[in-house]
Amino acid sequence: MSTNPEQSKQRIQFDFTPDSLRRLEELKRRTDAITKAEVVRNALKLYEWLVTEVDPDYIIEIKDKEGNTLYKIPARAFL
Repeated sequence: MSTNPEQSKQRIQFDFTPDSLRRLEELKRRTDAITKAEVVRNALKLYEWLVTEVDPDYIIEIKDKEGNTLYKIPARAFL
């Protein structure tokens, strides 16, 4: 039995609006991703973590390197 992950992949197809495709391309560029599929896989990992680990009543706080709060976002906005 082969454990090669390449052999267990399944091709799927997405339809994107022009705006969504533009956003995907921009994320690909900004993250130095090789493919758009890599961007989608990374987004899936992040979203899975968020759904699994973050309570909807939490507040997500983004701080700069000095510890200054830049954003406070209700987790519910993402769930």
